[in-house]
Amino acid sequence: MPSPQIKLIDIELRNRTYQLEYFRRPGHKGTILFVHGLGGAKENFWEATKTHLLADYELIGFDNPGTGNSTYYADEPLRVDDLAFFLDAFIKQLDLKDIILTGASMGGLITLLYFQSAGVDHVKAYVNIEGNLMPEDCMFSSKVVQHSYEHFASTVFDETIKNMKKYGNAGYYIIANNLELNTNVQSYYHYSFQTVSYSSTGKLLQQFLALEIPRLFLFGEKNQHLSYLPQLKGENLSCHMVADSDHFIFYDNPKGMYQSMANFLDEV
Repeated sequence: MPSPQIKLIDIELRNRTYQLEYFRRPGHKGTILFVHGLGGAKENFWEATKTHLLADYELIGFDNPGTGNSTYYADEPLRVDDLAFFLDAFIKQLDLKDIILTGASMGGLITLLYFQSAGVDHVKAYVNIEGNLMPEDCMFSSKVVQHSYEHFASTVFDETIKNMKKYGNAGYYIIANNLELNTNVQSYYHYSFQTVSYSSTGKLLQQFLALEIPRLFLFGEKNQHLSYLPQLKGENLSCHMVADSDHFIFYDNPKGMYQSMANFLDEV
């Protein structure tokens, strides 16, 4: 398999230039574009570049502003609406077509907001990995919005990292390390508010159900209690549990996750 290359792209927003870092691995079968969630990064999907299950696909993942090596300006807090803009601009600048768009956690929200503004013309299939659809999906962001920024930045952010490391789950531990080393605390705080507000209405679930493209919803075995799973399973979409995993499926069981994706894509 060819090796992924790390690249940079400049995107303009409100008269400022944001430089986003991304990886791109060549492939001929189609393009899978990964969108990470709150506290995540493009490296969440690095295992995809190593598995034979997706060997023939072009793979792309980028760091949202405030994460990894992408730009974030302290004097201009961004919202999730802005992340949907960056996704749209990224797709247009790279001239991506027939994408398998894949969003995890808050990345699911970003991708659904992208669909609201840009439609599905550039997307041939959609994978949602425990993306935000209902209030119960805001397990991290709902706690963030209870605090002032000053209190969150000085106390709660570090407590969040410590608690995630104590959780006893590989995915939580790796994400906690990313929060500690590669996440701008201001971005984490401000993204949480729209994550909560958009998830509170139930409209995201209805939008997901109404999409007229092939869809796959992936959830971890420990999250079988999600209240809307029976509704998803009753619709004309694929809904699959990934064994031995919690919320961060791409770390807990990457082989199982990418096997589920490969099986789905074989039918697209």
